Amino acid sequence: MYRWPCMRRGPRAIRLITAPLAAGLLLLATATSAQVGVAHAKVTDGLAPLAGFVGHWRCAGRFANGKPITSRESFGIELGGHWLHMRHADDPPNRYLADSWWGYDKAARHFTATVFDNFGGDRRYTSPGWVGDTLTLENVATSGYLDRFVFQRHGEDAYRVTYTYRNRSGAWQLGDEQSCTRDAQAPQA
Repeated sequence: MYRWPCMRRGPRAIRLITAPLAAGLLLLATATSAQVGVAHAKVTDGLAPLAGFVGHWRCAGRFANGKPITSRESFGIELGGHWLHMRHADDPPNRYLADSWWGYDKAARHFTATVFDNFGGDRRYTSPGWVGDTLTLENVATSGYLDRFVFQRHGEDAYRVTYTYRNRSGAWQLGDEQSCTRDAQAPQA
């Protein structure tokens, strides 16, 4: 069996190498987290209209069949202020989880969102932006499953999100709707 040179010298040699390695990793982690903190603090001009979502939210509402639903949503500015990362998690007994990345396409002059979920879903949406207090993210697929999310602002600390999809006749059908408020107990970004 091959032994690294430090291992041939016994346990003291391992401690001599491990201590500086651990200190170096700690320093790297500290520097990286400081850089991430800077990235969270600044948002690009294109993404600025969505910055009001940043933070943690508690949501409650109902499915189209009337059954109740509660969930948590969190938004954070990522990757140098170019992306808004959203995490959605249904509370049990529901089990939908999704990560989505929202950005701004300068060339097309619209917002984009890509959603990945725990059912293997990978969907893409676009939006022209806020129209009054409403932001609509509509699926860009040209066939198959078409859906959209409509966000309605209610001040700085509340919004309502309605999820609809096109049924077989082409009409928008309700999937669920929830009202969300800032979670005062969660640390805000």
